[in-house]
Amino acid sequence: MTILIVTSFPIPGEYDGTAMLPIKIARSLRARGVSVVLAYLKARRPWSAPLAGEFEGMPLYTLCPQHWVSGLKQIHKQHKFDLIHAQHYGGATRAHFAARMFGWPMVYEIHSLLGDEVDRDRLGRDWKFRAYQALERRVVRHAARIIVLGEPVKQVLVAEKGVSPDRIDLIYPGIDLSEYERIREPAKIAGVGPDTPVVMYVGSIVHPNQGVPILVQALPELFAARPDARCVLVGGPAEAATAYRQQLGEHGDKLIVLTGTTPDEVVALTKRANVLVHARLACRENFSVQSKLAVYLAAGKPIVATNFGDYPTLLGATGAGLLTAVDPHAVAQGILRVLNEPELAASLAAATGPVARTYFGMDRNIERYLNCYQAALQAKTRPKRSVGV
Repeated sequence: MTILIVTSFPIPGEYDGTAMLPIKIARSLRARGVSVVLAYLKARRPWSAPLAGEFEGMPLYTLCPQHWVSGLKQIHKQHKFDLIHAQHYGGATRAHFAARMFGWPMVYEIHSLLGDEVDRDRLGRDWKFRAYQALERRVVRHAARIIVLGEPVKQVLVAEKGVSPDRIDLIYPGIDLSEYERIREPAKIAGVGPDTPVVMYVGSIVHPNQGVPILVQALPELFAARPDARCVLVGGPAEAATAYRQQLGEHGDKLIVLTGTTPDEVVALTKRANVLVHARLACRENFSVQSKLAVYLAAGKPIVATNFGDYPTLLGATGAGLLTAVDPHAVAQGILRVLNEPELAASLAAATGPVARTYFGMDRNIERYLNCYQAALQAKTRPKRSVGV
């Protein structure tokens, strides 16, 4: 079997969850003997020539808009891929026309719901959103299988977009758990002593849905009760740190922001945390489970998170996390409980491993992807389209 993974972002690109997920999938497929080809369908510099290269031994093609169809046709001619695994709405909408034209089965992996991604500052109501939404609905109708990263996303597809539940696979963003076994020593953080309690968040520190403002609002209460604690935000952009420190006033020096970290550095940093926090908002954009939860669980540290989406199932029911309301006071009290109650902290930490292995370990997730691919290949063949249709 040969799989073509298409993205709308460069590979390797940034070290965020969206970009790293297809890389982890590709690596795991190769380890199982599946041939993988990568195609980055970029939008800017629309008249640039196609580029052919490689990433970790896998063929990697970069195609501009005028080559999205002809370039994919040439890749198929050379590599004979069996299906397209389209990442996020960008990869799916850009590969859709060629897949329809040539009758290639396509699996569409939805990283998060479109409405909160396009033109965030315009609330998704301008022409760009409407165009993407219309095209994505066509992709949803055409895709042989759809992969979602959260049960609420599946419910949206069924209730709002008319997708049959048996065409949807729930696969959480996987992680190579061996990375956490390989890196054993926790990172040293400048200005943080070896016995200093560390409250940590990993990811974007500016996107409102991630809840970092709620965490920052919770910090004065936390620091008043535990002045020895420090909060470490692992992510960017760096300029946001200044505003957060100003907001904290006298406690500003207790907030540390680390930017430009590599995946290996993130692993080592999470091992230094006493509590990992995700105070995300209860909003539509957070219907998908993000890669940061896989990172948190794999780190084997106590987790404090807000009670929303799949977290009650993955963290609450399993005992792998302490869930709170979406409120600064509730978040602060949750963190304090973990810092002040060693038995609770130990119980939470002990429960993370089984959840990580069951739902996020890539060795198991790759079986789920392969089953999805087989179902897509066995689905009723969709007719080719003529160019003018």
